[in-house]
Amino acid sequence: MFADNDRISRRQLLRQMILSLLGAWLLFLAGEICGQGQNGILGMTLGFLLLAGWALSLLGCAESYRHMEAYMGKGGKAVMTVVYLSFLIMTGSFVLRKVSRICAEYLTAGAEPELLGLLLLAAAGIGIGNDLQRRARLAEIFYPFVMTGFVLMLSLAAFHMRTESFEEPVRLSATGIAREGWRTLAAGAVLAVLPFLLGQVREEKTLKRPLLEGMGKLWILLMAAVVILLGTFGAGGILRMEAPVLQLMAGTRLPGEFLERFDIVWLALLLCSLLFALGSILFYGGHLVGMQGKKGRMFRIVMGLLIYAGSVAGGENGIAKYYLLLTEWFYLPFFLCLTLLLWAAARIEKSRMRAKGGKDER
Repeated sequence: MFADNDRISRRQLLRQMILSLLGAWLLFLAGEICGQGQNGILGMTLGFLLLAGWALSLLGCAESYRHMEAYMGKGGKAVMTVVYLSFLIMTGSFVLRKVSRICAEYLTAGAEPELLGLLLLAAAGIGIGNDLQRRARLAEIFYPFVMTGFVLMLSLAAFHMRTESFEEPVRLSATGIAREGWRTLAAGAVLAVLPFLLGQVREEKTLKRPLLEGMGKLWILLMAAVVILLGTFGAGGILRMEAPVLQLMAGTRLPGEFLERFDIVWLALLLCSLLFALGSILFYGGHLVGMQGKKGRMFRIVMGLLIYAGSVAGGENGIAKYYLLLTEWFYLPFFLCLTLLLWAAARIEKSRMRAKGGKDER
């Protein structure tokens, strides 16, 4: 059932969030967590708790984000817009380069990653338009297939686990747990765009519980993937792999051996999630600057070209090498500080309004 006005439902927003994050976190974050053993598992749990707290803070001061100019002036708002757009473009470039390499290696042997990147970006941009409803409906269509497919894949892969894989010596470290918690929080830095979207959601004030449920689903799936990866390959084996979840997919198939390369099915689900994430970056980049109609389409084309240029420039020594560092030590601290400032400004404004109301009553 879809909404019939210019706003989307809470369910549609959360399905977009889960669909955009799940594939990327399984591909990029799960292997990193597994390689650190118990430190990684505890750190990831800590990171998810921090992400949930941040998400609730963003929800609480969403109105301040949407009226940022009133707090920071035109110049401050312009700086914020540039930072947000640069983050989205770099994120898109990083994801596109990784997806292009996966397709070149696992699906289309011999094809140039650069050409595949252009085709994948075009596929991600199909049907974006300026209609928020269209984006929400795409999420409604793909969500059940992707979620069911990943749950099935993880369930089948669980049969490959070996108890001895969990017996590798692990040295618990508070520093290691904190480091992995911070990396998990950085992986969720894209939540910084959430406040700008909440104004388009019906019943915005009742989003707290659904938002926490969405974060809980992501944690459960990612935790299941981490445990299964550890039980299958062990922490030592995972450290020698570039993308452990792809190796897990390659060895997971339905009973009966009726399809020689069943891993293509799992890869298709992963690509569906990653391409939806790329499409979301393009769509919400235009939404962030408030461009609609023809201008909005042109802006997204330019943004797409910048994403493609970033994905090919410098090869492995380009954005792909520095993106994670920039996210952890620049973008994430910037977004957290901005949330704190706007949260404080919102509280001060509410206190001022209450005080004014009290004076008026007297």
